[in-house]
Amino acid sequence: MGYVIIGAIIGAFVAVVYVIAKKDAKERDEMVSKLSEEQKERLMNTEVEFVESNAWVQDAMVAKIVEKGTKYDLRLLWYNKTLENNEYNTITIADVSVTKAEQQEHALKVGDFVKFYFAPEKTVGSVKIVF
Repeated sequence: MGYVIIGAIIGAFVAVVYVIAKKDAKERDEMVSKLSEEQKERLMNTEVEFVESNAWVQDAMVAKIVEKGTKYDLRLLWYNKTLENNEYNTITIADVSVTKAEQQEHALKVGDFVKFYFAPEKTVGSVKIVF
């Protein structure tokens, strides 16, 4: 009986992860379809600058901004030419938060290009905008 319960819990977790991944993929596809050819080219031609082992800085485009209390959650589009996974050589999504002061100081809006730091092996501070 215990195995059935554990199996059901694991199955539910897998189903939730699948639904979230499917939703993110759909949102990414919609965002990418709205990009101009110039925006796509700029993302695809961005230079990747490694700043430490398996961490780099490159261009990304602000695709969505959502206010969350004292901060803003930003959804960035960036071209993955570094991580050899199922999104290699495609425009993909990164999520980052900035304070309201940072957003106002830099007047960030949808369509702006920013430099972002990405360190996929870190758990804290793995994605941030470099101002």
